[in-house]
Amino acid sequence: MNGEIDLPSHIARPQNKPQEVDPSVLNSSHLDMDILLYGDTGTGKDTLARQVHDASGRTGAFVGINCAAIPEALAESQLFGVTSGAFTGACRAREGYIEASHGGTLYLDEIDSMPLALQAKLLRVLEARGIERLGSTTFVPVELRVIASSQRSLDVLVEQGHFRRDLLFRLNLLTIRLPALRAQRERILPLFDQFAQATAAELGRSVPRLDNHLTQVLLSHSWPGNIREVKSAAKRFVLGFGLLGGDLPAPLSEPGTAGLKSQLRVVERLLIQDALKRHKHSLDSVIEELDIPKRTLYQRMKALGV
Repeated sequence: MNGEIDLPSHIARPQNKPQEVDPSVLNSSHLDMDILLYGDTGTGKDTLARQVHDASGRTGAFVGINCAAIPEALAESQLFGVTSGAFTGACRAREGYIEASHGGTLYLDEIDSMPLALQAKLLRVLEARGIERLGSTTFVPVELRVIASSQRSLDVLVEQGHFRRDLLFRLNLLTIRLPALRAQRERILPLFDQFAQATAAELGRSVPRLDNHLTQVLLSHSWPGNIREVKSAAKRFVLGFGLLGGDLPAPLSEPGTAGLKSQLRVVERLLIQDALKRHKHSLDSVIEELDIPKRTLYQRMKALGV
């Protein structure tokens, strides 16, 4: 998070719709709410969930569950816990992940992978704020806050019949979308430097010099793995393996010519190319997004060879 500031009035939503905010405008009023996170792989959903929990001051544990990694046959017992003798092999009672998050935060990563039958049981937990262990009818109250994350649009999955509409309504009190790194290219070099410095300190090494050629390699890459991929690239760089070993592309200009002006041209070209791709080459939409006159866009596209 970039800091805690008051939520701008222009982000306010009607009461019958989920409130959607940028992570940079989270403030103390949001820290105890149930939250739904959207973002591509590697955009930092896990990190943000942990930061929100730590900043909330909740005294209980942060319990993270990867819904895609739990075998369906074991999911119910792992989430809700079991009593002794509930099924063959259940020799002793144990609490599940939900009960373990009492007083803290339950983080449901990749909730879009949760089976429909389990979604219905999770909905009852969120409504009642409590669980019944497998093999028991005793209600156990659980005071918790839920953060869920998904790479895919849950609205689309609802329409496809793969996600419960009522569970979506219960989860998305506050929705946060984490943008892909390709849409925030100004963050690439600071993040790379941050991870390189941290790796060097951890390994007792010095950070190699990042020359103009390698700078363009960084700025030219689409970073499908986002922040996680930058971190791995920085570690390889400090270890002396270079960047090209990580299947990063060649730069967009010749080595040795990449001064500040050339680097800015790379960023400008990538911004225009990304906008054109996202808007399916609708120039009117690109002009609106980039906030430049049509003539200027044509001139820059010609000059940059787009």
